[in-house]
Amino acid sequence: MSWPSPALATAVVVVAAFCWGLSAIFAKGAFESGIPPERMAEARIAVAGVLLIGFLAVGRRDLLRPPRAALLPAAVFGVSLVLVNLSYYVAIDRLPVGVAIALQYTAPVFVLGAVGLVSGRVPGALVWLAGVLTLVGAVLVSGAYAGFGGVDGVGLLAGLASAVSFAMYLLSAEAAGRRGAHPATVLAIGFVVAAAIWTVVLPWWSWPIDRLGDPANALRVLGVGVVGTLLPFLLVLVALRVISSALAGIAATFEPVFASALAFLLLGQGLTGAQLVGGALVVIGVVLAQATRGQPSESVPVEVAA
Repeated sequence: MSWPSPALATAVVVVAAFCWGLSAIFAKGAFESGIPPERMAEARIAVAGVLLIGFLAVGRRDLLRPPRAALLPAAVFGVSLVLVNLSYYVAIDRLPVGVAIALQYTAPVFVLGAVGLVSGRVPGALVWLAGVLTLVGAVLVSGAYAGFGGVDGVGLLAGLASAVSFAMYLLSAEAAGRRGAHPATVLAIGFVVAAAIWTVVLPWWSWPIDRLGDPANALRVLGVGVVGTLLPFLLVLVALRVISSALAGIAATFEPVFASALAFLLLGQGLTGAQLVGGALVVIGVVLAQATRGQPSESVPVEVAA
C-alpha cells in the first residue's frame, strides 16, 4: 500500500481537525438537550467502535489480529482515548471553553519534549517555532487570554491532563503503527480498551437512553460518533504512518480555528480581530512545521554534560 506524501498526510490531519471542530457543534446541541458531557464521551466510543469492528468482522477479519509487538501501544492508545475525553470535559465544565481548548493544545509541546527525552535528540528550532506559533494561535482563537483570572484549580489540572493524554494518544498511536499495526487495527483495539474502561467508570446500562427519543439528539450522538470520532481518528492514524506525532499534534491545532469558524457560520457567534490573527498564526505554524517534515533526522542532538 502506498502512503501519502508528508504534505498530504499533514493535510489529512487538518481534515481530522475540521471533523473535531464540527463535532463540537453537534456535542454542544446535545449538552443543551440534556445529555451529560461524560455520557457523550462514552457514547462516541460506542458508536464508532460498533461501526468499525462490525465492518472489520465482515470485510477485513485479518485486521482484527494485530501484531503482538503492537498490542501494548495500542492498549495505551485506548487508555488515552478515555483520559483525553474525560479530562477535557471536566476542564470545559470548570473553565471557560477557550481556556480548556488552549490548555489541551499545549499537547504538541509535550510531544516535542517527550521525543527529545526518549530519543536523546531535541527537535530543530523551526519545529519548536512552529509549535509556539500554533499554541499562541490557539490561545488567541479560543479567547483563553481573557479567561485565566480566578482559574479553578481542578479545571486547570484537568486541562493540563487533557494535553498530556492527547500527547500520549499521538505518541502511542505512532508507536503502534511503527510496530506494524494497521490504523484500523489500532483504532479497533483502542475502542475495545476504552469501552472496557467506561464500563467500570460509567456502566453502560445507566446511560440516559431516553434522551435518544428526540431524533435530533440521536443524530447528534451519531454525528459525534462518526464525524467526530471514527473518521478523524482513522485519518490521524493513517497520517502517523508518514509524519511524526509532533507534526500531527501541530497540525491538529487547526481544531479551535475550525470550531470558531463553524460557530460563526452555524451558531451566529462573532469572530474578533484576535481570533483572526490567531487563525493566521496557526496556519503559518502548520506550514512551517510541514516544511521541516518533522523528521527525527532533522533534530539537533542533546548535549549531555560529562
